Amino acid sequence: MKIKKKFILFKNKQFLSRQLFLTASILFLMIVNSFAQQKNFVDKTLDWSYKIIQGDSAHPHTKYFFPILFLSYKPETRWILGVSLTQLFRSKNNDSITRPSAIRLNTSYSQNDQFSIRTFGEVYTNKNKFDLNGLVQYTNFVENFWVKGIQSPDVYQTYFFKLVKINFKGSYQLLPNFYCGIQYNLENMFDLNYSTSNIDMKSSGEPGTLSNGSISSGTGFVIEYDDRNNVFSPTKGQDIELSNCLYNSVFGSGSNFHNITFDARKYIALWKENVLAIQAFANVNSGNVPFRLMGTLGSDSYMRGYYNGRFRDNCAMAFQTELRKTIWGPVSIVAFGGFGTVSSDVTGLTSNLKPNYGGGLRIKAVPKEKFNIRIDYGMGIDGASAFYVTMGEAF
Repeated sequence: MKIKKKFILFKNKQFLSRQLFLTASILFLMIVNSFAQQKNFVDKTLDWSYKIIQGDSAHPHTKYFFPILFLSYKPETRWILGVSLTQLFRSKNNDSITRPSAIRLNTSYSQNDQFSIRTFGEVYTNKNKFDLNGLVQYTNFVENFWVKGIQSPDVYQTYFFKLVKINFKGSYQLLPNFYCGIQYNLENMFDLNYSTSNIDMKSSGEPGTLSNGSISSGTGFVIEYDDRNNVFSPTKGQDIELSNCLYNSVFGSGSNFHNITFDARKYIALWKENVLAIQAFANVNSGNVPFRLMGTLGSDSYMRGYYNGRFRDNCAMAFQTELRKTIWGPVSIVAFGGFGTVSSDVTGLTSNLKPNYGGGLRIKAVPKEKFNIRIDYGMGIDGASAFYVTMGEAF
C-alpha cells in the first residue's frame, strides 16, 4: 500500500508538472507576442542587454559567463536545488576561424542531503588544431534501478551510491574537418545501499550491483568528421563521430569489456532561420559490462522524457529529429520526436522501439556565438515525462 501511494503521488506530480509547463509556455508566448508589437521598446531593451553581455563593435567581449539556478523534483530525492556556471571563450581572441570553447560547472543538492558536483567542457585550440573534451565528477546521490531489457516491468529499487568519474578525449585535426585522437574513461562507483523493494538489485547478477560497486577503466581511439558552421547551434553541416574504448584489468578495470559508440548529426537549413536537426546514436557493448555503463534510454540529450536508466541493456540505439523555428528576435520554439530501444546485442536494435516526443523554448543568451538557454519538456509511453532547463542545444 505504501508503494502504491508513492506511485500515485509520483503520477500526480508528473501531471502537475506537465500542466505547469504548458501553461507557462502559453503565457510566455503571449508575452512575447505582446512585446513584439512594441518593437521600438523591445529592440532598445534587447540591444542594451546584449551590449552588456557581448560588448559592442568597438569593444567586443571575448569571454562570457552565465550562472543559472534550477529547481527540480524527484520522488527519490524530493526537491533538488542546483547551480550551473558556464564560461565561454576563444583560445585566440577575435579569431573567427577558431571555434568558441565552453567550460561548465554543475552542482546540485537535494532535500534528502544528496550532493553532486561535475565540471566538464570542450576546448578548441588555435585554428581548431586540437579538440579537447573533459569531465570530472563526484556524486553522492540516489537513482532508481530497473531490471535490464526493453520489456522489463515498471518495478524499481532505489539505491544510494558514491561515484567518481573522469573522462578525457583529445583529437587532432589531420585534414580539414577530420579529427583523430584518443580517449580515457574512468568510473568508480562504491558504497551502495538499497531501499526496500519488490525487486532485489543485488540478486540481479549484473556486474556492479553489489554494495562494493565497480571500477571501470579503459582507453581507445576516436575519429570524427565535423563541418558544422557553429558548434552551439548549427544551421548546416554534419558531425559524425566513431569511438572505441577497451576496458581491461591492464588499465585497472574490475571488468573486461569493449565499447563502441556511434553518433551522427545532420543539420539542414530551411526557410529563414529555421533548421531541421537529425541524430542517429548507437552505444554497443560486449563482455562483462557493469550495469551503469550499459546502453540506456533517456537523458537531456536524446530520448528526452524517459528516466535515464528506465530501459537498460548491453546495447542501445536512438534516432531523433528536431525542428527549430525562430518566432521572434531572441526566442525560438522547437518540436522534437524520435524512437529508441535497448537489447542484449546489436541484432535486437531494430525491434521493440519506444517513442518519445515533446517541445521547448530557446532564448538567445549570446547571439554572437548562437549560444542558447534551453527549456524542454519530453514525453514517452506509459506516462513517462521529464522537464529540462540547461544551456546549449540537445544535439
